[in-house]
Amino acid sequence: MSASAIDPAFQEVAAWNVFDANARVGRSGVHGEQALEAGDLLAEMDRLGIQRALVSHFASEEYDAGEGNRLLTAQIGARLAPAWAALPDRAFFESLNLAPPAAVRLSFGMLKHNFSSSAWCAGELCEFLQAHSTLTVIQREDIAWDSVELLLRNFPRLPILLLETGYRADRYLFPLFERHANLYIDTSMYVAHRQLEYCVEKFGPDHLLFGTRLPLYEAGAALAVLAASRISDEARLAIAGGNLRRLLGKL
Repeated sequence: MSASAIDPAFQEVAAWNVFDANARVGRSGVHGEQALEAGDLLAEMDRLGIQRALVSHFASEEYDAGEGNRLLTAQIGARLAPAWAALPDRAFFESLNLAPPAAVRLSFGMLKHNFSSSAWCAGELCEFLQAHSTLTVIQREDIAWDSVELLLRNFPRLPILLLETGYRADRYLFPLFERHANLYIDTSMYVAHRQLEYCVEKFGPDHLLFGTRLPLYEAGAALAVLAASRISDEARLAIAGGNLRRLLGKL
């Protein structure tokens, strides 16, 4: 990433070593022209001073998990870490044994892959992911809060990243943070007034991963919230990228 490519408003961000936990690449039949191929996504990251991103492919959610993974393979590079789509079919996830991924994205939603997070359906898959300490990414709208708690309780060594929890989530999140060290959220929609710093005050920064929801949201907004929060520099750097690097094995 060239320093000259960074928008002057975001020069400070370059020193944070930002690793975005919530981005997608590829064409989308739902989001149309908002979707970006890898080159355009990297250009936007350059403008904002974002060093790396954990990415999934739109096709994995909207069309077919295997095809989306194939397309993602063609798009990833040194700065884009893949979050592979996974299904509860044994043959599908056992194929991951060839090269266990650092992260997977599970799309339980009815309009996505439409499968249950319960043990009778996804239990074997979750056991596999837990055995490999695989960061498991789930969009909040795809899973009920009670099902989140059950997953955390049944698989206490499985790191679960819940995306886009929204600004009204704390009455659910805080009891879960108190009980489950393996729950993490991204900050893309965690934007209520002083919400991020209040969470850090109560629980420390370890549960929080910086996310933008690129290319659907303006990433500058997420960076502004992190920059303006009254937290220590150490906490800011942990949220900006340190926590995600730790969960991915320092990729």
